[in-house]
Amino acid sequence: MQTLTAPFRSAFSLIELVIVVVIIGIIGAIAIPRMSSSAENAARAAVVADAAVLQRAVDLYQTEHGGVLPHVGAGTAKVFYFRLLKTTDYDGTVNESDGIYGPYINGIPINRHNGLATIRQDGAAAGANTHGWRYDSVSGTIEPDHTSGTTSFKVDTGTVKEKTEKLIDSLGG
Repeated sequence: MQTLTAPFRSAFSLIELVIVVVIIGIIGAIAIPRMSSSAENAARAAVVADAAVLQRAVDLYQTEHGGVLPHVGAGTAKVFYFRLLKTTDYDGTVNESDGIYGPYINGIPINRHNGLATIRQDGAAAGANTHGWRYDSVSGTIEPDHTSGTTSFKVDTGTVKEKTEKLIDSLGG
């Protein structure tokens, strides 16, 4: 007597493969936008946090120097930077050996949206994208200097310390 057995299946059917591909496509359509937007959100959060650090540095300088903002009497961008990056006397004179105030920041943070670590004083409104940050000498506020709503960010190609040292060297300090 001969027994009947089901044929052995060694492959998936076309329908099964199509269903698996559709499921993977749906998962990808949900996951990829979430992952790409999280990187953008992280860059935005970093820019906001760095702007807050710079603003606190300006505010602390102003508090410790009798209400005078760091640009007042600076004369050059170099002095403005040094007043935030080095120690100063009460009158704002940069005094690395005996200064009792500062430094207020360790380096100029890199704006993740345009990759620049410089501060522009006044001039065009924030968004000109010529520097990392814009300092308004009237109000004493710091703002990111890139177009708001940007959808990309620059990858940091150096440390804050390296970029700050390069900036100081370019200013002749």
